[in-house]
Amino acid sequence: MYDEKISSQLAATFLGFTKQLDLPADWNDESHSKLWVYNLHYFEDLLSVNANTKHDFHIALLNKWAAENPIGLGNGWEPYPISLRVPNILKAWQAGLPLQEKHFKSVYAQASFLSNDLEKHLLGNHYFVNLKALLFAGVIFNNTRWLKLAEKGLMSEIPEQTLEDGANFELTPMYHSLILVDMLDMYNLCRAYPKQVSKELTHLIESYIPKMLNFMQLVSHNDQGVSFFNDSVDGIAPNQARIKAYAQALGFSLLELDIQQVNAIDSRPSGYMVATHSGNKLIFDAGNVGPDYIPGHAHADTLAFELSIGSERVFVNTGTSRYGVGEKRLQERKTLSHNTVEVDDLDSSQVWGGFRVAKRARITSASAKVVADTIELKAGHDGYQVIYSGPHHHRTVFLSESTLKVIDKLDGKFSRAKARFYLHPDLNVTLINEKLKVIGKRFELVADLKGHQAMVSKSNWHPGFGISQQNSCLEIMFSSPENHIEFTWNAK
Repeated sequence: MYDEKISSQLAATFLGFTKQLDLPADWNDESHSKLWVYNLHYFEDLLSVNANTKHDFHIALLNKWAAENPIGLGNGWEPYPISLRVPNILKAWQAGLPLQEKHFKSVYAQASFLSNDLEKHLLGNHYFVNLKALLFAGVIFNNTRWLKLAEKGLMSEIPEQTLEDGANFELTPMYHSLILVDMLDMYNLCRAYPKQVSKELTHLIESYIPKMLNFMQLVSHNDQGVSFFNDSVDGIAPNQARIKAYAQALGFSLLELDIQQVNAIDSRPSGYMVATHSGNKLIFDAGNVGPDYIPGHAHADTLAFELSIGSERVFVNTGTSRYGVGEKRLQERKTLSHNTVEVDDLDSSQVWGGFRVAKRARITSASAKVVADTIELKAGHDGYQVIYSGPHHHRTVFLSESTLKVIDKLDGKFSRAKARFYLHPDLNVTLINEKLKVIGKRFELVADLKGHQAMVSKSNWHPGFGISQQNSCLEIMFSSPENHIEFTWNAK
């Protein structure tokens, strides 16, 4: 009954795209995107909020997957989908999904296949979830080999992939949240099966989670969503409230960041700086693009920033709508898609392909301080200078109770330069008689642009994969090596 229903009626929505499924063909139909097909194989619906009401459906779907995906063939047997699916199935079983012997045999076969196909050539988050899957399978099936592989790998990768400030080393807020959930899952498993996991691994995971929780909060907006630096969007990782609740249920506490207070935070290991003042929050990317050997999720967004006034996002980077190789993916990674300065139509770091970076910008100076109730964040990078023999870019941002001032300085030769400030699509933006006006639900922001070569252009913001919303971008051409702009706002 359920197999017939799955074949003829089931639709799936991933990454903003809905498709009426034609199984088994769609298990490997990459016509929309490979990532969409990957999501079809993750089986995340097993852990949905109402999963306990769908046990019959989930069992039928697992049966269908096993029958239509022979061992080693197709997308479902690639190591990354296996690594997400195996823990999802085992977690669902622990939550009450009535698996049968044949399902455990299927999961065992998947874990066994994965154990011989670990993504050590990719490393990063791929290898990390490989190890997580082996830890889960090793514990549940009491498989010593898998446990040894997982523990040895995790004892090395957790310190490697987590910086001193708690940031995941790929410097992508979305992936940071995903890895944090992985850490909480593994800690939960270690506590539930203390005799099967070494105390050393349990203590290591336990010691890193608090730092990771603090960093998640640091680079999140006031609406609890992630900031859009590098490959980050909302809707992929669980939201901050769910992650906090999960952590608290496991006994972790979180020191809340008081955004009403005047704070200047230089989280130097990751390079992110954060300013909070009177309920407003500014997040500034003053770091390098990521680890030199794995910059695949990096964007050319050095010295970009995002700003929230109260609970409303105001200045936003354009986000990420897709993976893979293509012009749209490349466009979203380029400097021109971020709230920073583009020089001579070039990128501050040479992003190319879908997940590649050639020469890249390096941070040359950075500081964060409070001066007379105003926060000053300051940084410089050498991307244009080292890569193209162009200028050195210095940026200083000043945040006070109701003012944001941005000063950009280019030291060196260049023909043209442009600063961009992308605005959230919910805001009403006008530029009339050289006066910018931005109206939100609870504030009105203005900027006097007299003397600036300024225009407001139409753009698109991508808050999730496959999602595009029209927004506005303020573009300011440099008329000299130094550009100043000041935004002020009042509560409505």
